[in-house]
Amino acid sequence: KIEANANRYSWVWAKSTKRYKQKLQENVKKLLDEIEQVNEEENEEYRDRDLEELGEDGPIDAEKLEKKIQELNELLKEDPEDKKLTKAVKKMRDDYLPRQKKYEEQEKKFKGRNSYSKTDVDATFMRMKEDHMKNGQLKPGYNVQIGTENQFVVGFSVHQRPGDSGCLKPHLEGLKAQLGRLPKKVIADAGYGSEENYAYLDEEGIEAYVKYNTFHLEQKKRKKDRFRAASFPYDETKDEFICPAEKRLAYQWTQPYQTENGFQTELRAYECEDCSECALKPLCTR
Repeated sequence: KIEANANRYSWVWAKSTKRYKQKLQENVKKLLDEIEQVNEEENEEYRDRDLEELGEDGPIDAEKLEKKIQELNELLKEDPEDKKLTKAVKKMRDDYLPRQKKYEEQEKKFKGRNSYSKTDVDATFMRMKEDHMKNGQLKPGYNVQIGTENQFVVGFSVHQRPGDSGCLKPHLEGLKAQLGRLPKKVIADAGYGSEENYAYLDEEGIEAYVKYNTFHLEQKKRKKDRFRAASFPYDETKDEFICPAEKRLAYQWTQPYQTENGFQTELRAYECEDCSECALKPLCTR
């Protein structure tokens, strides 16, 4: 990874933007409900001019909000002395609308990422290998992938993803576009191990030497490892796992899952029929 030439404290987080936008939408709908209630009380004719066009359940975007402000301005022309309506329109025009536009613009810049830098919108906040403060500080940067053969660089790519796993396929696809073919073998560390990557390498006929991300952890023979779900023995004939208390976890349901690259997979859930009285329960459950 390389650090971007950007301010380290210029972050914008996708989760925060989503939370702020949701709160703003709640405030907008609340204010519109108040306006409608006041007008219904003051003018019987307004009873037929409700505010449902914004969509009570659907999201409100900047375009819809601007149209609503225009509509309310028309009402103000009929009664310029309406202080409550004047105050509400000013609140939406000067506060809510600019914030709505800001959040929508931020969402466009994320492009599926969880963060970006205000001073370099292409940079994503990620942990660097060089951590002089030893505090795991996130810094704006890029994930650079380099492919070599016999110590010669044969290709490189720059990514906005912090993790290496999601970079393998795009990197190899870029390499194929440059060289006209894919390598016959790929050697990579456990950071690249995933079902998606294994499936891709297999489909392309590439011989893979890539460990999965929990490989080294599973090699450690320690007592506490036996409480990890991945350490439970699996009975293939019955499709059941066996916990340290010798109880069986039967298959319950399957949940579809899609990675950031669009790879379709599924997560299978297993559950013990009853472990409420098990003395080991605190050790293997969250």
